[in-house]
Amino acid sequence: MIRVLSLIVFFIAFNASGVAGQGKPAKEKPVAKKKLLIPQAYLGNGDYKGGPIAKDQLALLLRQGLSCRDSLGHSYKITGFELAYSERMLYEDSVGNPLWVNDYLSEFCLGDTLSAGVSATIYERFKAGDTLYINNVKVIRTSASNEQSEIAGLGMKCIVEK
Repeated sequence: MIRVLSLIVFFIAFNASGVAGQGKPAKEKPVAKKKLLIPQAYLGNGDYKGGPIAKDQLALLLRQGLSCRDSLGHSYKITGFELAYSERMLYEDSVGNPLWVNDYLSEFCLGDTLSAGVSATIYERFKAGDTLYINNVKVIRTSASNEQSEIAGLGMKCIVEK
């Protein structure tokens, strides 16, 4: 019985302190929040930043290279990115049953275009069901005092359609 009474007294005191503190809020000085702008990578000079895309359109945009800008429209120079390509292949197992398997290609490309080795064959390999990932985008940010630093930009996932 004593425990029940002590719990009731505790809840009454807790609620009373909560109600008492609901008077006029003290005036606080607004704190200026710094908005962090993370640059987004785009294929070509357009606005494509990932999602379903036709294979011809993907090849066209990928030949143009990558561009990078933030939500305010500031452009950034790309120093490198990681390209990962997941090619969907159909094989047969030992009994003759069809088996879908993904073959992966991954390479770090310097600058904003594909390396020569990858670009020699990748455009002809695109087919529906493949996925292209662009990750670890490295960009140069120049501050107001002209100091340059390398930061990470947002990548993208491109899903090849017919």
